[in-house]
Amino acid sequence: MTFEEKMRLVLKLAEEGMLYGELPIAAIIFHDDEIVSKAYTTEKQDERYLIHAELKALLAMDEQKYPISARRKMQLFTNLEPCMMCLGAAIHSFVGEIYYSIESPTDGGVVWMEKTWDGNHAVSSFKPPKVFSGILEKESRELFEEYLKICPNGSMHNWVKTLI
Repeated sequence: MTFEEKMRLVLKLAEEGMLYGELPIAAIIFHDDEIVSKAYTTEKQDERYLIHAELKALLAMDEQKYPISARRKMQLFTNLEPCMMCLGAAIHSFVGEIYYSIESPTDGGVVWMEKTWDGNHAVSSFKPPKVFSGILEKESRELFEEYLKICPNGSMHNWVKTLI
């Protein structure tokens, strides 16, 4: 599968979550072309806030007890730049690569990691994953634009505006 094909699966999953009134954010972890785990954000359904798609997918992968050597070959695909919490979970899960569509200027963790990692983690068993962005960016933005039409008010509405 190409990177775009993998991201299309993520966008389809994000769209599924949006049908339930959720933010259109999803994550899929791949080992080569095999789906290891997948999730969409369920803050509304679960009435909880630490139910991010990336964290849910990482926890599901972790429950499968893959060895570190296999985890380092895994790819986390998500349509939004991971927040600091999810990025930290990815680092501690030993995921090798992260691919995302659009940046999250108010809470994205990638710029922070790139600026601070080397200077603060000279001796560490953890390595940051390689990060790639901009995959199907237009299509992901369109999902967030659709969310704004479906959910015209509230704090999430205002936050989503920062993404498009």
